[in-house]
Amino acid sequence: MMHFQAGSYLLCLLANLYFISLCNYASGTTGSSSVLIIIRDQANDYHHKLATAKKAELDTQIKAENLNAKVILMHEEYPVEGAWTILPVLPDIARKYADEFKWFMFIEEGTAVDIKQLTTSFLTKHDPSAFKLLCRCLHDNSPTIIHHFAFVNKAIKKFKYPDFDAGWIWSTALLQKVAFNLTPETLESDFQIDTKHEIAMWLEEHHDLKVTCVKELCGGGENKKSCVTKFDKFLPDCGDKVTLDDVLVSVKTTLMFHKDRVPVVQKTWGKYVQNIRYYSNVTDLTIPTMDCGVPNTVSGHCGKMEKIILDAYETSYDWLVIADDDSIIGVSKLLKLLNCYDPNRIIVLGERYGFGLLSGYGYGYITGGGGMVMSRAAVRAWKNKGCHCPAIDSPDDMFLGQCFSLVVGVPVTHSPLFHQARPDDYADGYLGNQEPISFHKHWEVDPYEVYADWFAQEDKAMFAAPNVKPTEAPEPQVIPIPPTPTENQIKDEL
Repeated sequence: MMHFQAGSYLLCLLANLYFISLCNYASGTTGSSSVLIIIRDQANDYHHKLATAKKAELDTQIKAENLNAKVILMHEEYPVEGAWTILPVLPDIARKYADEFKWFMFIEEGTAVDIKQLTTSFLTKHDPSAFKLLCRCLHDNSPTIIHHFAFVNKAIKKFKYPDFDAGWIWSTALLQKVAFNLTPETLESDFQIDTKHEIAMWLEEHHDLKVTCVKELCGGGENKKSCVTKFDKFLPDCGDKVTLDDVLVSVKTTLMFHKDRVPVVQKTWGKYVQNIRYYSNVTDLTIPTMDCGVPNTVSGHCGKMEKIILDAYETSYDWLVIADDDSIIGVSKLLKLLNCYDPNRIIVLGERYGFGLLSGYGYGYITGGGGMVMSRAAVRAWKNKGCHCPAIDSPDDMFLGQCFSLVVGVPVTHSPLFHQARPDDYADGYLGNQEPISFHKHWEVDPYEVYADWFAQEDKAMFAAPNVKPTEAPEPQVIPIPPTPTENQIKDEL
C-alpha cells in the first residue's frame, strides 16, 4: 500500500510539474530559449569587417548576460559561393546544431539584435517544435518581373515573404524537416534572383507552409519598445576620398535609343558625371557616342561590355561603372559607397543574382541594369586572366560573373542598394530599409520622376558644393559617321 501511495504521489508530482511547465511555456516565463545566429556575410574585406564587428558585438551581449546563444559567420562556416541562397546549407546546419539550439536566426551585417530580449521574452512565446518561420513580413503591391510575375491573377498582397534585414527565424522542427526532405529534385530553379521571396515560395510549394508574421522583428527605422531587432536605413560613412575624377562611367546604348533614353541620362544623373562615355553601334557627335566597333545585338551585349572593359584597361581610373542607357543612378550615393572599397582589390559590385547555385555548379553575377561596378584591379584581372566573351551576344552580366567566379576565383560582391528593376517592383518595406543607389527601366514609369524622387536632392547638394562641380565633357573628336544602319540592324532590347 505504501509503495502504491508513493508511486501515485510521484505520478501526481510529475503530472503537476508537466502542467506547470505547459502553463509557464504558454505565459512565456520559461526563462530563456536557445538560438544560433547566422550572419549572412560576404568574403569581401569591407563586408568581412562589418560582419566581424557585428559578431563581436553580439558575442559581448551573450557573455554579459550568460545567454544560450551562439553567432557564426556564413562565409566562414560555409565558404562556398551558393551559401547565400540558404537552402543548400540547411542540411549541414541541422546536422551540426539541431541538437544544441531550438531556434536558428539569419541576419544581415547591419541587423541590430537585442539577444536578451530575443531569448528571454520573444522566443519563449513560440513553440520550437512547431513548423514555423518567424519574420517581419513583406508583400508585393503588384506582379513584378523580379518575382516572375507570381500571383498575376490572385490577391498578391496575401502572399508574405521575410524581410531579411529584420532577421528571420526558423524553428528547429522546421529546419530539421526541410533538411531531411531536401533533395536535388526539390532544388530545380536555375536562377536565383530574390532569395527571400524564393524561399517563401519554396516552403509553400514543398511544405505547404506560410511564414509567420511577427511585430517584434523590425525594419525601416522602426524603434518600438517591443522590437528585438532593428535595421536603420543609412549609407555607410567610409570617408570622402573618392571623387568624380576617380570614376569612369560607360553607358551601353544603340542608335534607336539616342533620342529616347540617352537624353534622360544627360538631363539627370549623367550631367554630374565628369568622365562618361556612350558606347553605341554608330558615332553620333551630338551626344557624343562612339561606334565601339561591335555590331549591335538584340540581346546579350557581351561584346560591347568587353570593349568597355578593355578600353578602361588603358586608363588609370580607380573605378569603372558599366550602365545601361535606361539605368537611373544616384551619383552622390554611388561615390559615398565606393569609399568603403579598395580599388586595388578585385571587386565586381552591384546587385547579385545567381545561376545554378542551388545545384552546386553555378556562380553569382551582377545584374547589369542596376549598374556593374568594377575596381581597377578587377578590370586588369579580366584582361590578365584571359576572359573573353564567347559571342558578342552572350549575356554580358552573366559572363562577367562566370569569369570572376570560375576563372579569376573572386566571386562578385553584393550590394542591395543597386536595383535591376523599377521602384514599384520592390516591396515598400524592403526599400524602407535602405538608401538606394540605382534603379532600372523606363517601362510604365517616368524616369525623370524616379530620379527626382530618389536621387536629385542628394546629387544637387553634393555637386553644388565648392570644388565639386561637374565639368563639361571633353570636346569630341571628329570621326566620320558611318552609314545609317538598317532597321533590322538596330533592333535592341537593351
